[in-house]
Amino acid sequence: DRVDDALNATRAAVEEGIVAGGGTALLRAANALTVKGKNPDQEAGIHIVRRA
Repeated sequence: DRVDDALNATRAAVEEGIVAGGGTALLRAANALTVKGKNPDQEAGIHIVRRA
């Protein structure tokens, strides 16, 4: 049934880390990232989100 297919597809996407609206969340997060990391690992993470 189509409803079951849609639910299964949604569950699979969530398990894979795919979420609807993720691009919007990244855009807003990138604009908010004016902070500096406390160490190189944090700086790398901030840089990744900015470029995503």
